[in-house]
Amino acid sequence: MKRWVFLKTYEAKTTLALSVLALIYLFTFTAQAIWYYPQQAWFQYMQLFGYLLWLLFALDLLFRFIVDPVKKSFFKNNALDTITVVIPQLRALRALRVFTSKGILTRGKTGSILTSGGIASGILGVLLIVWVGGLMVLNAERGATGAEIINFGDSIWWSFETITTVGYGDFVPVTRVGRALAVLIMFFGIGVLSAVTAAVAASLARNKAARPDPSEEVLSELSELKSMVASLQAKLDAKS
Repeated sequence: MKRWVFLKTYEAKTTLALSVLALIYLFTFTAQAIWYYPQQAWFQYMQLFGYLLWLLFALDLLFRFIVDPVKKSFFKNNALDTITVVIPQLRALRALRVFTSKGILTRGKTGSILTSGGIASGILGVLLIVWVGGLMVLNAERGATGAEIINFGDSIWWSFETITTVGYGDFVPVTRVGRALAVLIMFFGIGVLSAVTAAVAASLARNKAARPDPSEEVLSELSELKSMVASLQAKLDAKS
């Protein structure tokens, strides 16, 4: 019990700080992808920051795993953190924890995306995935023979196409890494859209169930009218 309380206290104190660092990394990662100058000192400093941040995330995940008294479902319950450690290039997505603490992925007690920030979480989550995914594919395709995704604009456009599963085919990754990333983005897109659709459907179903049946209201009013008519009839009969 003490370990559980300690773990929750630790997470409450560190989640925001680690998420802010992930946001900072998102900016540095963006700068490195758009302005690719690996020989420049600023580029190398940003690269070092990225490595140190990944190490920090890995140590944080390992520490929480050791402290957590229920280890069986730890990685499943911390899927986002696990993914950002296993796939270091995705560590910028750690910033999603800022937006999903009460959003689509972990809704509040009401379960409604309309009252717990789910819509905002969904939009921000999609935008982050599109942004990071596009930049990662740009890095993967850079310098490849026959590459079609060669600039920032094309990479973001391609990422939007992919996450929505539209796939116009005007830009196609030619490297194995680029294609693997495309598959990940597709799965993310399907997952986010499915979560939003399911949450909206559940919310509408709850609202419908909470509303009284109109037929019952009509029957109740008719019953009252019949009672009033019967009462008036009785009074008229008494006078006559």
